[in-house]
Amino acid sequence: MSLSNPYLQNFFHNAMPSIEGFCQPEVIDILDQLDALPINKKGGVCEIGVHHGQYYIMMNQLISANEQSYAIDVFDWQHLNIDGSGAGNRAKFEENLRSFDLYQGNNTTIIQGDSTDYSLGIRNAIKPGTIRFFSVDGGHTPEHALNDLNIANDLINLEGLVIVDDAMNHWWPGVLEGTLKFINSKPTLVPVALGFNKLYMCKMSFKQYYLEQFMKMDLPGPKQIRDFFGHSVATFKYWSMMPF
Repeated sequence: MSLSNPYLQNFFHNAMPSIEGFCQPEVIDILDQLDALPINKKGGVCEIGVHHGQYYIMMNQLISANEQSYAIDVFDWQHLNIDGSGAGNRAKFEENLRSFDLYQGNNTTIIQGDSTDYSLGIRNAIKPGTIRFFSVDGGHTPEHALNDLNIANDLINLEGLVIVDDAMNHWWPGVLEGTLKFINSKPTLVPVALGFNKLYMCKMSFKQYYLEQFMKMDLPGPKQIRDFFGHSVATFKYWSMMPF
């Protein structure tokens, strides 16, 4: 795979195979093509459900040095992982940051705990509109998915993207249920693309722009526009056909 961003290219070849995670290779290609768009690149990244940091560190390669990013996970407090989705390890995540992250973790704030715990103060720690890419991959119950999407809706900047993992994964139907409850609440964050096990959402003001950009992307397999619970989305393959 040839990527335009040299930091992503280095990550793909030297880090991605070494970090335990579940990302299909095409998701890094999508991030690379999103990064090349002539659009505001201000803001950090945030991920709820970091595991060992494969996707978090991938996203953080696109962030400017003066931006702050946030990693939220229960990590070793597995008694809070009530549905058994993943098993994060803070020590391993911090080791991966030091080894593979562009900033070696210096722009990363770690928030350990259950994202549904209001006392964590997530909305106080992260200013609204300061996140460029927000990954929702925490608890896979409907309640967690709904909660985390509401947080993302508040924190993402106007031109940013929220990326929901496992939104159509039959093993985790709670993610789809929570996502649909969120969509039915008529938020300002709407679906725009679906593929390679991730749902991409953007602010409604940029829906048409991103829909057109996703349909222009150079990706393996066919692309088509389909209706997703009342929203037109660009759709790609679900499972990867590309080896590491």
